[in-house]
Amino acid sequence: MNLRHTLRLLTLTALVVGAAVVFAPNNNKVLAAETKQPTKPAEKSSQTSYIYTAQSGDSYTKMARKAIQTYGKKSKINISQAGIVFAETNMTIQAGSPILEIGQKVEIKESVVKDWADKALKLTDAEKSAWNYYVQFVNFNTDRVGVAG
Repeated sequence: MNLRHTLRLLTLTALVVGAAVVFAPNNNKVLAAETKQPTKPAEKSSQTSYIYTAQSGDSYTKMARKAIQTYGKKSKINISQAGIVFAETNMTIQAGSPILEIGQKVEIKESVVKDWADKALKLTDAEKSAWNYYVQFVNFNTDRVGVAG
């Protein structure tokens, strides 16, 4: 069984049981798994969201990357590139790794971005080192992601 198949299987399993899974790139280990309990609907809370429109070449991962970077700038926190890759990967998995269609609107709640940004800031040096391997494959310029035109 290859890594992609294993991650997809774990993701699907997590979605079925309602768990949020945090993956580590080294040894394909699950770092943490937490099951969310049902909560009461919020009463008209005006939660901040990042809203993007899918363009050719966009993906949910790229939009998650842009949301993390935007949140970092807005909150004046410095998230390492390894931390960004960690957060975007886990946000994408948590969202169900959606395939986007051109023109599709994507909303990413700031509370989700904040949660993963906070976790990214708490990565150990060893975890950062493991995630840093993937940095070389990532284009961090997200200026055109989710922007029509």
